[in-house]
Amino acid sequence: MRVRLSENIKICKQIFANCDIDYKDLISKKIDEVFFEEYQNTRIVNSFLFNFSKLQDKIGAKLFKDVLYELKEIDDVSMPMIDILNRLETLSILDVVSDWDSLREIRNALSHEYPFDIIERVENISLALDGYIKLKVIFEKLINEIK
Repeated sequence: MRVRLSENIKICKQIFANCDIDYKDLISKKIDEVFFEEYQNTRIVNSFLFNFSKLQDKIGAKLFKDVLYELKEIDDVSMPMIDILNRLETLSILDVVSDWDSLREIRNALSHEYPFDIIERVENISLALDGYIKLKVIFEKLINEIK
């Protein structure tokens, strides 16, 4: 399990590094209707959102369980997600289970948005930028827990 945990952490760190580049680009710009007229801006948004979603998948589906298993908090990685989240809350890796739920809601909103609805798109990007910071905090808490 230790090798798998190390590999998943390494993958997440690389995705975070890529996402950080796009995050810095996005927060330095005013995101409005005019913003989307430039293809480069759309490319940055798409890259950021892709990596944001990928991180959620990797952390939620793999890393949470691997860390809890490594800490001997669980015996079986096939445990239901709600039990995993409750255990992470008990360990203070998640402040509250709803933190993860809100990140999943952001991801769902992104996957159901329509590109021609600029107002919704701008709101969702703003939510994703805020959610990304929360995701980084959760990741850092996971890393600190296993050190």
